[in-house]
Amino acid sequence: MAEFSVIKETEAPRPARQTGRLATRMREYEKFVEAVGTGKVGKLVPARGETARGVALRISRAAKRQNRASETWVVDGTVYFKTS
Repeated sequence: MAEFSVIKETEAPRPARQTGRLATRMREYEKFVEAVGTGKVGKLVPARGETARGVALRISRAAKRQNRASETWVVDGTVYFKTS
């Protein structure tokens, strides 16, 4: 089990900032979400070194940042998604 304690705010380390690479990837996935209109489905094929699960998670998070509901599914390693 995790060990819990309470400390003063001044004793806590500052949160890490997003790197430029992470922010760029987040914007990229937000653009994918924006591009899929009503009645359309997005299709993403993971690049080498990526997993379908990771791509689906990034799409879901991008949709959530835009206050949109999303549905993702994976067929034969390809990620499909729709938003509302």
